Parts: sequence; C-alpha cells; structure tokens
Amino acid sequence: MKNIGSLKLDGELFLAPMADYTNLAFRTLCKEYGAALVYTELISAKALVMKNKKTEAMLKVNKKEKPVFLQLFGSNPEDFGKAIEFVEKKFPENFAGYDLNCGCAVPKALKGKYGCSIMNNPIIIGKILCTMKKQTKKPVTLKMRLGMNDENFLLVAEQAEAAEIDAIALHPRLGNQGYSGKANWAKIAELKEKVSVPVIGNGDIKVPEDVFMMKKETNCDFEMIGRASIGNAFFFKQAECALGRKKIPERTTKEAVKEATKFFELVKEFNLKPNDTRPYLIGFAKGFPHAAELRNKFGLSKTIEEMEAHFSKYFV
Repeated sequence: MKNIGSLKLDGELFLAPMADYTNLAFRTLCKEYGAALVYTELISAKALVMKNKKTEAMLKVNKKEKPVFLQLFGSNPEDFGKAIEFVEKKFPENFAGYDLNCGCAVPKALKGKYGCSIMNNPIIIGKILCTMKKQTKKPVTLKMRLGMNDENFLLVAEQAEAAEIDAIALHPRLGNQGYSGKANWAKIAELKEKVSVPVIGNGDIKVPEDVFMMKKETNCDFEMIGRASIGNAFFFKQAECALGRKKIPERTTKEAVKEATKFFELVKEFNLKPNDTRPYLIGFAKGFPHAAELRNKFGLSKTIEEMEAHFSKYFV
C-alpha cells in the first residue's frame, strides 16, 4: 500500500490523462484490469469557472473506477481556485485529488499558453499549485515535462515542493519534442534524488517489461501508462505481472475480444457518444489482420451500433 498525500493506493500503476481517450468507460476498463489510479482527460479550469456545460459533463465519475484524479489545465491561478471550489461543492465525492497539467505540447495548448508552455514560467506554476492546495484538503499533484525548449524541470520541482504538493509526474521529453526521440528516464531518476515527494515516471512504456525497467532504472514510486493502453486495457494486467516478476499473460484474440465487448457494455451503461467510443476502437484494431480497413470502418461509423456491427463481423 502506497500513499499520495492522504490517499492510500493499492498498487502503483496509473492510467495517464489523455485527451479524447480517458473517458468514463475507458477509465473504468483500465481500473478493472489493474490501474491503481486513473485521471480524467485534460479539463479547462476557466471553462469550469464559466460553467461550461460540455466541460461540466466531463466531470462524471462512477464508483467502479475510483479513485480518480481531475486533471486541470490553464494559466491563471485564480481560475484554478474557483474551479476546485466549484467541483468540491457540486461533485464533492467524485475526485480523490487534483492534478495540474504542465506537459501537454499539442499546438492548441501552446497557442493557448497552457500545458507545457507554462513550464517557461516556474513562478506561475508555483502560484497555481499554491492556489490549488489552499482550496482543497485532497492531494494535489503536478504532471510536467523537462521544459518547453530548454530543461528547467528541477526549477519547477522546487516551486512545486514549496507549494507543498503531494507528488510529481515527469514525462522526460522537452515540449518541443512532442513524442519524438527517446524519453530520457535518467531525468526521472534525477528528479527522484532531488525531491522528497513521490515521483511518478511516465514516457516510453511500450511493452509490459518496460514498467519493471523504469522502476529499476529510476527508483520512481509509481509508473504512469499512456499510449500503450489505448485499445488495450489488458496491458495493465500484463504490466502488474511484469512489475512483480511474474509470468506475463498473453493477450490472445479471445482475451482482446472479451475486453472490447466489456468496453461496449460500459459505453452503453454510461450513455457515451460515438466520438467517445471511436478512439478506443481505432486503437484496439492495431495489430489485427485487416487493421487499416477496420480502423477506417470505425472511423466512418456514425453510431455505436454501427461500430459494434463492424466489431462483431470481424471478431465474434
């Protein structure tokens, strides 16, 4: 049993927050396969302050996926305080903690001066985290990269510790790298040596054995899995075995079909829309015969029923 602040966790594998992927159904699926903690998609602090209905709908949580962290983005410290105040009043039981995104490096984030772009201003990050901590008794964490164009992650970590946050996740690439090149796990080890709070390693976990190797090479406290789990929640079960040096179960076609069938059930249970469902299915198709054709059919489908029909034709 490990802790992030006051939160006790039964495991150390986390589902990374991923825009367009980590919705209610996918989070629940990953939790069932062994994720100890799951995160929402990136959610705008300002949009919550403005009472945006579409953004508010993203705050739905179900008890089977808990604990869940709400990941917020923005650049105005005031917005974060008001956003958390709103969430704590309206959805007091939904979230176990809050996370600040300083890692997103997509063009939209950089243009909007949020995500990785605020790595250029460690003082602002410190102010945002202080505001978040003052507004809640729940754990507050930070997810960051090495910097935007130049490394300054240790300066940002100093600000984070001064704000008394509860954990730091590091994806060891610069923002201007996107996902190119290789994640420098040695930087996770460097961060671990410098800070007193738990460190969450993230980046280039591509096969289950990578979880064990990251742990061994960095001494991180937790491991965060992102793209490898898209369309493959079973990865968490495999990674858990790898971490415990147990035999890694094979993801057979039968096992994959069982997972996707469960995903469809969750989609219907939570009344999700085609746009919520499509990204998982496109990821699921990877590696199967006729994957390109299947991805295309999922991409062009206008209803959940149409997607399910294509799935059944290929796999059931």
